Formats: sequence, structure tokens, C-alpha cells
Amino acid sequence: MRSTFGSIETSLRGLRAQQLALETTGHNISNANTPGYSRQVVEMRATDPYAVPTMNRNTIAGQIGTGVTVAQIRRMRDQFVDRRTQYENAALGYWDARQRSFSHLEVILAEPADLETGASIGFHLNAFWSALQQLGNANRADNEAVRSVVLEKANNLCDTIRSTYRQLIALREDLNAEIAVKIGRINALADQIANLNAEIAKITAVGDQPNDLMDQREVLVGELSNLVSISIQSDDLNRYSINIAGMLLVSGDASYTMETKINTDPSSNKNGLYDVVWSHNGKAVKFTDGELKGLLEMRDEEVWHYMASLDKFAETLISEFNSQHSQGFDLDGNSGGDFFKGGSGVGTAANITLSDDILGDGGWRKIAAAWIESGTWNGEVGNGENALRLAKLIKETPLIDGSTLSDFYDGLIAKLGVDAEKAHVTYANQKILIGHLKNMQESVAGVSLDEEMANLIKFQNAYNAAARMMTAIDEILDKLINGTGIVGR
Repeated sequence: MRSTFGSIETSLRGLRAQQLALETTGHNISNANTPGYSRQVVEMRATDPYAVPTMNRNTIAGQIGTGVTVAQIRRMRDQFVDRRTQYENAALGYWDARQRSFSHLEVILAEPADLETGASIGFHLNAFWSALQQLGNANRADNEAVRSVVLEKANNLCDTIRSTYRQLIALREDLNAEIAVKIGRINALADQIANLNAEIAKITAVGDQPNDLMDQREVLVGELSNLVSISIQSDDLNRYSINIAGMLLVSGDASYTMETKINTDPSSNKNGLYDVVWSHNGKAVKFTDGELKGLLEMRDEEVWHYMASLDKFAETLISEFNSQHSQGFDLDGNSGGDFFKGGSGVGTAANITLSDDILGDGGWRKIAAAWIESGTWNGEVGNGENALRLAKLIKETPLIDGSTLSDFYDGLIAKLGVDAEKAHVTYANQKILIGHLKNMQESVAGVSLDEEMANLIKFQNAYNAAARMMTAIDEILDKLINGTGIVGR
């Protein structure tokens, strides 16, 4: 039989365990609104009983319990849901970058909502076509007012093309700057995660569970997973190794940084923009998902596509219109000169304007609206046949990939609408999925104040009972010490 004093130790263990449970409950309540905090649970187990079975021990009724101990303070997380959330978070970041960028593109191209407001290329192209039609069908094609309207509409079209193109350049530069900022953030997150890895490993090595540090790390990992697709492995000391497309970003307490380098290849559509490379080996970083991939795709593919398409549109407008214009005659009987100018190739849309002759004094007289079948001008100033032929270049004559200028531009805007709608819808759906996963995480890791208050009462009563047990043992010992052995005194 064990000593009566052993019961005091049993009670003391109960007090300590319930006190720790109360403190943990208070910690949960205090952090109920802390972002990323995971509910903690005290796991208790019975301590080893008294009287280990042996062949020569005294016969007793059975093993006697010695109380309780805290096995661990467990952090409530579902690793499967966490990893699934990180995976889907990368997709959310990707579609977020795309839908935001497409929203900017829709504003820049001002389609289709602003088609009637005069803010779009399509509006001014239609206005220019209408002015040519009026000139071609006028009773007198030498009418200064009608011709001036043609010049005004043509100039408005050029201004809008240039403005739109320059806004696309600005959007690309904004995306480029945002990419640099995100790379800096990834490096900072990797460094913080590596530092937390080191702290977590130290605490884990001595047998403790660094729950709060692991929560802090999980918040950083969540932000990182939105920026770039990652894969995570954990070792025996709870350190994370994080990979991006097979390349280490974090390994234990070490982190590997990325950097941006300006592309200097004149043949590349990224010339003058940032390439993203690993700092330690200079190799290009491969992004498979996440906000960074979305930003890079929008900068290098989508925005560039609309810039290249506008260049093609402007170059075709200049060359075909000038060619047809040269076949007509102006009011002075001269063959038509260039109507537009702006060069060719990359940047044509940024430079398109009316020719110097057309922009000069009396430029309205330089419009070659007349068409003479014989090739010799006979003074028919009212002939607007060439103006009608010029108008046909916009809406009737296939010029670009089997499409008219008008159809080509309409197709460009239609593609933008489809791509933008896909990005907006997919992003919205992804947000719903992430919300569902967050709810699943919250059901496991979240703090329920109702549940914690119930635990508070439970552990408080258990603490009081353990204290009452100690009081009872004290009374027994008092009786034993002070109330026995006095007979006959």
C-alpha cells in the first residue's frame, strides 16, 4: 500500500492539469479574433499506476492510479484541407490577376459599353466611315464643310488609336512594376518562413509543440500560396521545405531569393521589361500558377496581343487607305497623296496620324475623293466615287486575315469580352470554393466561444474538485498526525 502522502501528489497533478487546461482555454478565448489562430486543445492522460505487476509484490486489490498529466497541447488543424486550400489559393491568385487586368483592358478599349459615347476606336471608325459615305454621296464633293468633317473624323480616329495604344503600354508597365513588387514580397515571405522554421525546430527538439509559431508560419504560407503555386514537405522537427516548380524556395532555416532583370533582347516582345530569375543560379523561374503567373501572362501575352493587333490594324489602315487614296484625284486635279502616316511594324498604332499635306492649310482640298475611269482628270469635282471606295475599305473589303477593318476590330473586342467574362466568372467561382474551404478550416481550427465557455466551466469544476480532494487529504493527515497516539496521555 502506498503512503497517504501519495494522494496529495495525485491531487496536485490534477490541479496542475486543470490549471493548464484553464490557461489554454483563456488563450483560445483571447485569440478568438486573431487571424490565422488555430484552436488549442489540452490532451490529458493518466499517469502510471502504483504497484507495477511483479512476481513478489504484495497482493493488493489492484493497481492504484496516481493521477493525470498533460500529454500535449495540440493545435487543431486538418492538413488535407490546409494543403487543398493552398492549392486552390494559387488558382484564386491567378484568376484574380487576370480578371483585374482584363477590367483595365475593357476600360482602355472602351468596349462595348462605351460604343456610343465617342470613347472607343470602334465609334470613331464608324464615324469616319459615315463621313466618307456622305462625301461620296454628296451632290458636290467639293463641299468644304463635308470634306472638313472627313478630316475631323479621321483625326479623331488617329487620336483614339494613339491614346489607346499608349494606355496599353502604360498598363503593361504597371503590370511590370507590380511583378517586381510581388517578387520582393515572395522573397520577404520566404525569409520569414525560414526564420520561423529555425525557431520551430529549436522548440520541437526539446519536446514541445510551438503552436503559435506554426500558426504564424501558416499565415505566411497562405499568402505565399496566393502569389505562386508551391509544394510543401515537413521534417521531424516540423520545418517546412517549400518548392516552386521543383526549385527550393525554403529549406529549413535557409531561403533562396528571386530577382528581376531587365530583358535586353531587341527581338523579344519583353525587351525593356523584367525577367524573373533565381538569384543563386540566374535560371528563369517557372511559375505554374498563382498571381505571379497571371500577371506575367497578362503582360507578355494578353496585353501584348492587343498591342500587336492595334499595330496590325493601324498599319493596314495606313497602307491600304493610302494606296486607294493615291488612285483618286483632289480638287486641284492632282493624284491623291498619302492620307495617313505612321510607319509600320511595332509601334505603328502609337504614331498614326494624318499626313502633313492633309493636316496643312487647305488640307480639305487634298482629299482625293474623285475617281476617273480614264485616268485623266476632266474637272468633275463633284465626283465622290473614290470616297466611296475608301469607305468600302472599312466595311466591305477583306484586308486583315480575311476580315474587313471593321470586322477585324469587332472580332478583337469580341475576344476581349469572352476572355474577360471567363476571367470574371472563374474568379468568382474560385472565391466560392476558397470560401467553402475556409469554412472547413474554421470548423476544425476556429475558436467557438460557446464551446470555450463550456470548457471553462468544466475545467474550473475539475480544478475545484482536485482542490477539494487535497483538502480532504489534509484533513485525513491532520487526524492521523494530531488525533492518534494520544490514548493514555
